[in-house]
Amino acid sequence: MPDIALQIDVPAPADRVYRALTTTDGVAGWWTTRNETTGAPGRTDRFWFPDAPGPWEMTVDKAEPDAVLEWHCTGGPEEWVGTDVRWVLEPIEDGGTRVVFDHAGFAAVTPMFRVVGLGWAQMLLRLRQYAEEQRPVPFFES
Repeated sequence: MPDIALQIDVPAPADRVYRALTTTDGVAGWWTTRNETTGAPGRTDRFWFPDAPGPWEMTVDKAEPDAVLEWHCTGGPEEWVGTDVRWVLEPIEDGGTRVVFDHAGFAAVTPMFRVVGLGWAQMLLRLRQYAEEQRPVPFFES
């Protein structure tokens, strides 16, 4: 099974990055303005995108403040359903945070898989900018 594996250093503390991943306002700051995000284990976070027929649904499997967030995709495009997203936050020099990102469980390398890989790379750049500058730079506005 092909997986997406990325890493980026963010010049911001882990608590700021974690809030950007686990709150509605945080996710709106870098990914999509239309979302329902709790970051609470067992809950399903929802993310809407322009022209999509419905939300992407991610069940929060694990949430350790300032350290780990894991989602299991339960709704959205067929190729996403059943995949897992993992965010690991590691402290680095000067108070920054290394974000180690994995999106695993795709069935095959398809055109969608290739687009998703590029998309996540763009989203990580937005996450870094938002966490560093503390001003919204959403990729999707709906």
